[in-house]
Amino acid sequence: MNDLAYDFWVEKTRSRIVDPVRKELLAPTKQPHPFGVKRPSLEQTYYECFNKANLDLVELNTTPIEEITADGIRTTAGETKVDIIVLATGFDHMTGSFTQLDLIGTDGRSIKEHWKAGVHTYLGMSVRHFPNMLIIYGPQSLAASVNGPTAVELQSEFVSDLIRHAESNGVTRLEPSQKAEAEWHKEINDAWCSTLYPKAKSRYQGANIPGKKIEALNW
Repeated sequence: MNDLAYDFWVEKTRSRIVDPVRKELLAPTKQPHPFGVKRPSLEQTYYECFNKANLDLVELNTTPIEEITADGIRTTAGETKVDIIVLATGFDHMTGSFTQLDLIGTDGRSIKEHWKAGVHTYLGMSVRHFPNMLIIYGPQSLAASVNGPTAVELQSEFVSDLIRHAESNGVTRLEPSQKAEAEWHKEINDAWCSTLYPKAKSRYQGANIPGKKIEALNW
C-alpha cells in the first residue's frame, strides 16, 4: 500500500518538472524511503520553481558541503558564489525546547543531561527527578502524530484531572518512578518499530541532530 501511495505521488510530481536530472533528484523513480515517514511538503507551485533557468539544484548527499567561504559555499563539486545564505538547520524535534532551558532536577542534573542517552518520560507528560513538572505536547506523547489542538486538549484535561485528584487527596508531589518511565519507553519504541518510521532518517526520531540518540520521539 505504501508503494502505491509513492507511485501515485511520484507520477504526479515528475509530470511537473521539465529537466530529467532535476526530475530524478526531486522525485526519484526508486523510492528513497517509505512515503509519509517524512512529512510531505504541503505546496502548490514548489516543484515548478525548479523549471526556472536561473535556479540551480545541488544534491548534498552526493556532493556534501565542505566549507563556507568568503564568497559563498564550497561543496565537493566546487564553489558556488552567493550574496545571501539562508540557514534552515538544527531543528531539534520534540526535545530541543526543553533541553535549551536550564531545568535542573532534584538530583542536580539538567534535563539535557537526563536525556543525553535517550528520552525517558511517563506518558510524555512527566519526568523523574522533576516533580510537579507536567508537560503538554512533549516528547513521547501523542504530539506531532495527531492534530495538535486535539492533543493539547486531551493532555490538558488529563493534567487538570490529575491536579484535582492530588489536591483532594492531600498529595503535594507528583513524580514518575524509574520503572514507570522504563515501561513507557519500551512501549513507545516497540510500537514505533512495528511501523515504517525507522526506515528513514527523519526528525521524528532525532536523525537530523548529530549525536542524538535514534529513537521514537512520539507515541
